[in-house]
Amino acid sequence: MNVRWNKPAALVVALVLVAACSSTYKSTPRLTYYHGANVQEGYVDVIRASPAEIEFRIRIEFKWNQLYHLVLDGNEPIAQGWFRTTRVGGPFYTVAMKPDKGKAFEAGKTYRLCIGLESPQKVQMTSSNYSCLVDHEFVFEGKS
Repeated sequence: MNVRWNKPAALVVALVLVAACSSTYKSTPRLTYYHGANVQEGYVDVIRASPAEIEFRIRIEFKWNQLYHLVLDGNEPIAQGWFRTTRVGGPFYTVAMKPDKGKAFEAGKTYRLCIGLESPQKVQMTSSNYSCLVDHEFVFEGKS
């Protein structure tokens, strides 16, 4: 079977392929974030907080060198990313997180710090459930 393309059809196909490959679409997985182990008072502390950034001091020893950290508003990620969990020169590690583009931390609002093994984008390929290893609920209060 010999298929012949006319020039306008080939041009349309090429434009569609270029548009699809250069898309700036970013996946926003709709996952259910399951509560992990609640940590005792003093194991996770907010040491600095503003609408543009929050910093945690975490006194938990993990066997992994890096884990995925999320700040959740209900079931919606507000800030997220991979952070090293190595504790250097002390019994804790720190994590400074900025909210995702177009989002901000709000005073008086309750959030959750969820620490997991994978990014939500990877988990959504095989499941709609994200398991938090550690789950810490806190009320956002500005601190400098």
